[in-house]
Amino acid sequence: MHSSPDELPSVASATGLPALTLAPPLPSSVGISGASHRLRALSALSGSLTDALDPEEAAHLVEMQALSALGATSAVVVTLGPFPPHPPAGPTSAPATPVLQVIHAIGLAAELRALIDQLPLEAPVPLAEVAREGAPLFLAAEPDLLHYPAWGAAMISAGARAAAIVPVWANGELRGVLGLAWADPRVFDEDERAFVLTLGVMCAQAIMRAHLRAAEKTANAAALVAQKVAELANKAKADFVAMISHELRTPMNAVIGYAQLIADEMCGPVTPLQRDHLGRVSASGKHLLGLVEQLLSHARIEAGEEALALTDVALSDVVEQSLMLVRPLAEKKGLNLRVSGPWEPVRLHTDALKVRQILVNLLANAVKFSDDGDITLAVRTELLDGEMRVLVSVSDCGTGIATEYHDRVFEPFWRVSPTSSQEQQGTGLGLAVARQLARLLGGEVVISTSEPGSGSTFVLSLPEGFRPSRSIVDAA
Repeated sequence: MHSSPDELPSVASATGLPALTLAPPLPSSVGISGASHRLRALSALSGSLTDALDPEEAAHLVEMQALSALGATSAVVVTLGPFPPHPPAGPTSAPATPVLQVIHAIGLAAELRALIDQLPLEAPVPLAEVAREGAPLFLAAEPDLLHYPAWGAAMISAGARAAAIVPVWANGELRGVLGLAWADPRVFDEDERAFVLTLGVMCAQAIMRAHLRAAEKTANAAALVAQKVAELANKAKADFVAMISHELRTPMNAVIGYAQLIADEMCGPVTPLQRDHLGRVSASGKHLLGLVEQLLSHARIEAGEEALALTDVALSDVVEQSLMLVRPLAEKKGLNLRVSGPWEPVRLHTDALKVRQILVNLLANAVKFSDDGDITLAVRTELLDGEMRVLVSVSDCGTGIATEYHDRVFEPFWRVSPTSSQEQQGTGLGLAVARQLARLLGGEVVISTSEPGSGSTFVLSLPEGFRPSRSIVDAA
C-alpha cells in the first residue's frame, strides 16, 4: 500500500542527507498561491541537489519534493539500463536491448516495483511508453490507468487513482522516467504539468552529476594507485641499477689492477706487444668503469640517496681538476682545451666533487662529439634576483643538436641516433646526470646555443652560497 504524505520520514532523518525543506501538500485546485508554492519547492530542491550525492540519494530528494509539493502518494525513478549506460564490450559488440531499471522508489508497493523493474522497452506499461516516445503521460482517473490493463489493475489494487509519468532527459538524450501516483483522481493543470516535467529534468541532471562525481572519485583513486605503483617500480629500477652497477665495479677494478701489475712487470718481463695489449685492456676497463660510475650516480639520484658534502671551495681548483681528467681524451682527438674567466677568484659553498662531475660530463660530451677545433670553458658571475650565481659555459665546434632535440638530450639513456654503433655514444647518461646533480646543488644545466654543424654551448648555473632546504648527509 501507499504511505500518506504525513507519514513520510524527513529527508535528513531517513537518509542522512542535507536537510530539505518540504512544503506541505496542496490540492490541485489551488491558484496563484499554488504556483508560488511550487516555485519555492523547486528552489529548495535545486539548492539541495548541489550537495555531493549518489544517484539514489538524488532520486530520493526529487521524489520527496514531488510527494510533498504535489500530495502524491508514491514516486519512482527508472532508467534505461545502467545510468549512465556502460560502453559496449568491444567494437563489434551489438548494443544491448534497453530495459527499465528501478533506481529508487518511495511509497511503491513491492508487487508494483517488481512489475516494472527489468521490463523491456516494448512492454505495455506507461513507463515504457514514455521511455520509447519521450512524451509525458498524465492519467487523471481509473479509466486512464486501465488503458494499460495489467499495470493499471495493479496500480488501482495498490490504492492509486491517478498518475503522471514524465521523461528524464540528460544532455539532450532520454535516459529514464519519473513516475508519480495519487490516491484520488486529479486534474493536471498547465502549471502542475510543467512542475512535474521540471522535476524530471532536475532528476536527470542531479543523477548525471552524481555519476560524474563518482567517476571522478574513481579516476582519482586509480591515479593515486598508478602513481604509487610507478614510484615503487622506479625505486625497484633504481635499486637494481645500483646493485648491478656495484657488482660490476668490483671485478672491473680487479681487472684494471691486475693489468697494471702485469704491465709494471711485477710478475716478470713483458714484451712491447704485450704491454700494448695491457694498455688497451686497462683503457677499456677504465672506460667501462666510467660507464658504471655514471649508472651508479643516476641510480643514487633517482632513489633520492645522493649525499652532499658542502664546503667552501675555489672554483678554479675544481675547473683545473676537471680539465686534467678530460685533457687526455681531448689530446687523443687533437682537440685544444681553452679556459677563460674573471681575474678575481670565485669561491662557492657547494659540493666540490659533484661540481667536478658535472664539468667532467659537460667537457667529455664536448670532446665526444667534436673532431676538430677548440673546446672552451668560460666562467662568469651574475647577480640574479638578489643572488650571486656562477655561470660556467662549455662550448665546442662539434656536430651540434637540432632545436627539436634540445629538451630530450637531458633525458636518461636518450640519444639522437639510438641505433648508432659508435663506441663514443656511451650510456646516454652524461648530460642527464649533469643536470640532476646541478639541480641537487640548487642550480641548472641548459643548452645555450646549438645547431647542426655549428657546435653547442652548455651552461652550468650554480649559486655562490648554496643553502639546501632539506637536511644534508655529509659524505666526507
